Amino acid sequence: MTPARKKSILNAFWFALTLVFAAIVFFPYYWMFVSSVETDSIFTWPPNLIPSGFSLDSYWTIFEERDIGRWLLNTLIVAGSTSLFSTIIAINAAYALSRFKTRTTSVFTVIILFSQLLPAALIVVPLFVIFQQIGLYNSLVGLAIADTAFILPLAIWLLKGFFDQIPVEIEQQAMIDGCSQLGAFYRVILPLSLPGLVVVVAMSFISGWDEFFLARTLIASQDQWVLSVGLTSFRGEYTLDWSQMMAAAVIFALPALAFFLVVQRYLVAGLSAGAVKG
Repeated sequence: MTPARKKSILNAFWFALTLVFAAIVFFPYYWMFVSSVETDSIFTWPPNLIPSGFSLDSYWTIFEERDIGRWLLNTLIVAGSTSLFSTIIAINAAYALSRFKTRTTSVFTVIILFSQLLPAALIVVPLFVIFQQIGLYNSLVGLAIADTAFILPLAIWLLKGFFDQIPVEIEQQAMIDGCSQLGAFYRVILPLSLPGLVVVVAMSFISGWDEFFLARTLIASQDQWVLSVGLTSFRGEYTLDWSQMMAAAVIFALPALAFFLVVQRYLVAGLSAGAVKG
């Protein structure tokens, strides 16, 4: 067997293996969609991988009977605000830790990383009390702030790594050419760290989009629910409408999927190449 043929067979093997793993990953989403449009019972054996009947009644019903549109808008507000807050704070904190180093910088950096290890259940009670006292309980802004607090340590640590890879000499050269340090930061450092910024934005958005525990604890009124909490309303005391819940889950997954597809190439570049290419 020639080397070229061996290479072709190996490539075909890896391609087939990739397809298998892709099918394993995407099958739950496919089954979720099938369950939402299936007219017959989904509890049949063997299961119907192709719907025996097709109906969008579940989608119409959830929009008529439940406040799906409002919940979806609330989720978008929380996820967008979380992404915005996290990115702005992480940029400044990471740049300060990367460029203005003191004796306590490394200690403070480790403390930030260890704060990411704290489980939400550990601080949700004091967070609940504080938010009630300052008027942020049952508020979408308050929920976004809470989500930001949990994703921020990882965002700062990640961005610091990107800033560390950018040579200080680039900033110094920009300052010699007339830029202030702040101007060099905005005109030189931020463009070079764009892949890292995209990673932080995407990570923060997805974290705010699918968060449930804090949303269930810090939001009381139904009109302020996010969609992850709204999905629990499909479970009754004795019944569970699988078709409608799966339809709501499909609607819940689509915006996050679309956002991921838009930033995918930047996300891969940020995670693999770093802030600068050398």
